[in-house]
Amino acid sequence: MTHLELSRKLSCSKSNIQRLSALGMPTDSELAARQWIEQRSRENPQAVAASTLAEQRREKIRLECALLSLRLQREQDDSELLPTTECLAAIRTFCRLSLIALKQRIDSSAERVAACQTPQAVHRELAELITESWITSSVGMALQVKNDRITRMAHEMIVSEFVKISPAMIEAWSVDSTPKAI
Repeated sequence: MTHLELSRKLSCSKSNIQRLSALGMPTDSELAARQWIEQRSRENPQAVAASTLAEQRREKIRLECALLSLRLQREQDDSELLPTTECLAAIRTFCRLSLIALKQRIDSSAERVAACQTPQAVHRELAELITESWITSSVGMALQVKNDRITRMAHEMIVSEFVKISPAMIEAWSVDSTPKAI
């Protein structure tokens, strides 16, 4: 069968038949040519790439929807997502400023803490020392970070995670003042 006859039967140009035959399409029968074209279209790497791209787009949309759902849930729970890098920078700033404030006040407070007679008095002195340094650090962090959400998050975290010893807990501690023999 000639390329011209095959092009008429397949309803395409002779040059297209020549190009396809150069790629390996059989030109001896119309049926063999059609089967080759169908198989080639199924194995087409461009079609596979297009389907893979479509799957990736679907997955991206699914993940974006999941993220939006998580954000909505967090907002409903009266909480929010904050960028990790900004949070870490704020916490580092707070910790650095807390350390500086504690170092500045520790010498003057050491004598007062040493003079305390009860655990409650020690707790009160240390709580005052730490509170002063935290207030100074919080103000310094707020001035440096300039993000109210991050400052609020850091404050809430510090209060919930680090201020756990209460006067009631100290009251429950037993103090054994009897000297022990060595």
